[in-house]
Amino acid sequence: MKKSWLFLFLVFIFSEVLVSSVIIDYKTKLASERVETISIENREYFNVYDLNKVFKAKISEDLLDSRLKVNLYNEQIIFLLDSSYLQFRGEIYDFHFPLEIRNGTYYLPLEFLTQTLPVLLPDKISYISGIITAEAPEDTSVKTIVLDPGHGGKDPGAIGYSKKNFEKDIVLSVAKKLKKLLENNLSVQVLLTREDDRFVSLYERTNFANRMKADLFISIHCNAHRKNNVIGTEVYYLSTAKTDEARAVEALENSVVFEYEGGEEAVKKYDDLAFILADMAQNENLEESYKFALNVENKIIGSCHSRDRGVKQANFYVLRGTFMPSVLIELGFITNKEEEKKLINSDYQDKLAKAIFKSIKEFKNRYDRM
Repeated sequence: MKKSWLFLFLVFIFSEVLVSSVIIDYKTKLASERVETISIENREYFNVYDLNKVFKAKISEDLLDSRLKVNLYNEQIIFLLDSSYLQFRGEIYDFHFPLEIRNGTYYLPLEFLTQTLPVLLPDKISYISGIITAEAPEDTSVKTIVLDPGHGGKDPGAIGYSKKNFEKDIVLSVAKKLKKLLENNLSVQVLLTREDDRFVSLYERTNFANRMKADLFISIHCNAHRKNNVIGTEVYYLSTAKTDEARAVEALENSVVFEYEGGEEAVKKYDDLAFILADMAQNENLEESYKFALNVENKIIGSCHSRDRGVKQANFYVLRGTFMPSVLIELGFITNKEEEKKLINSDYQDKLAKAIFKSIKEFKNRYDRM
């Protein structure tokens, strides 16, 4: 009798194990993956971040709109928090059991994997007899980084307090140091928009980043001010300038178009690109750009003890056309006597490069497992 009870108990435990996970088989030679589940209110749920593991999905929260966004196979699925509804290709779908939050972690019902996804992506995913068969996921990790040393050639950028040093030379030196750090320590391809003292238009810079399918774009600059006592570091991401100071920096960096790229006609060309601001792909990157900008600012302030001038928004032409997370870094004010001395110092440039490197490393680590 005891053996019978033991046998039934083992059968029960074994059956629970069987329903506590689902197998993902790929149509290529990739090894199979297993998605583990937990029981929530007597239903099987799985951690939404397992979608990153099995489909290389990018997952982001939009708490203001009570949404969770999941990008996989170049498609976006938007979940409404605390509901069983999702939006896909403009249509609303009900997957019957609500998305759950437990200790800050999002869980989806197993039925989403086995029933809903095969309906949404029938050419990519199918489910038969406890096994999901899927196309091999795309590698969405950060692989290519474009560094953009501002100005160059006929455009010197800001001129130092001493009248002897130019922005274009300082930012190129920092960019090269940063490139070396990245290539030696991260598995990434690092490209420069210019590797020597030559002029490159703002359009060519962003077009280069897009053409190379960059995952991150960093434009590096030195700041200037009519008052030579102004100092500090600030980092910008794309948006309409919110303050007079931000508008002043925006005007300074954008003035290269009028002065060196053809005057009013060139400005009109860039202004005609303003519609890009409304492009969905770029708007999706604004939040990531902000988070990255904040980290860069904090790292530079912590490592270089520069004055914190904050993270700001501005409508820089050089950021307008990029379709990846993008920031513009103002390393310091070359028009300040003491800050100019620091900016031309090789050791200080090393500190700046290391600070930016650390923020890129953290960005990559977080983005790759997002």
